[in-house]
Amino acid sequence: MKAMYFMVTFLLLTTVVFAEMTPNDISYYTENYPPYNFEKDGIPTGFATDVLLKIFAKLNVQKTIKDIKVVPWARGYNDIQKKSNVCLFTMTKTEERVKQHGFRWVGPIAAEGTVLFAKKDQNIKITSVDDMKKYRIAAIRDDVAEQEIVNQGYPMNNVDRTSNTASIIKKLLKGRADLWAYGRNAGQWGIKTNGFNPSEFEIVYQLTADQYMFYAFNKETPDSVVIPLQKAFDELKADGTVDQIISKYLK
Repeated sequence: MKAMYFMVTFLLLTTVVFAEMTPNDISYYTENYPPYNFEKDGIPTGFATDVLLKIFAKLNVQKTIKDIKVVPWARGYNDIQKKSNVCLFTMTKTEERVKQHGFRWVGPIAAEGTVLFAKKDQNIKITSVDDMKKYRIAAIRDDVAEQEIVNQGYPMNNVDRTSNTASIIKKLLKGRADLWAYGRNAGQWGIKTNGFNPSEFEIVYQLTADQYMFYAFNKETPDSVVIPLQKAFDELKADGTVDQIISKYLK
């Protein structure tokens, strides 16, 4: 009986602590995925980052730009699956991620289509999944684009996986990869801002229609975190703040 009493007490205390979690208790992770979120001069920026800071201000969350950590996507994606106090953004909401991990979502922030980029002078033509298998495809490790090409039948073992866009672009230029699977807006931004010539690249295949991107949370994150954040986001969307921020980056 004594053991059962302590177990019940522990569960009750755990429930109370868990229920009191707020947005202040969350660790906010992002990655270099411009123009949505990226690091510039050691400081997180991008329109998803700017919107999140507006949400913090609206809710009086005691978090600042210094509390947003830019990490490799694979690390953030691993942590969000294991820890109930992690937010990772921006994440594309896919059926696979909903079913497999049960993430919770705040948004949507924006929409992005997944495509295949190629060096224009290679004259690569893709009309089907079978065509993709003829080429070497590079992708960010655990990115939605990597997941998409694998879901469509491209062998996982053949994916050239890396952690940043600049190295992939260099591989295309040097002929060490033929195609790059990535988001349309993010890829075009990455080519331009890393100092490469956009005219040397082209989109040769649309892997997915536009999909919505969100702030994602572990499936165990309570309503006391997710609901206030969603409410604040909805209000910023309704008054035009979100669209104004996005337009600054995509003009």
